[in-house]
Amino acid sequence: MDMDKIATGMWVESSEGLGRVLAVDKRDEMVLVEGLHEEQWAVHVSSVNQDAQLHPDCDKYY
Repeated sequence: MDMDKIATGMWVESSEGLGRVLAVDKRDEMVLVEGLHEEQWAVHVSSVNQDAQLHPDCDKYY
């Protein structure tokens, strides 16, 4: 995913699972993500994907 399109608070899929972006490190091209169970992980921007349909705890598509 393009680094300029990643923002704090957005929901993303990553190699580690679904989560919300907590921080973006543009220098190292890393993203800190918090999962659904409050676990956190850092992943490279290349393994992050945004899906406009991601709405955790909701069974509806927008």
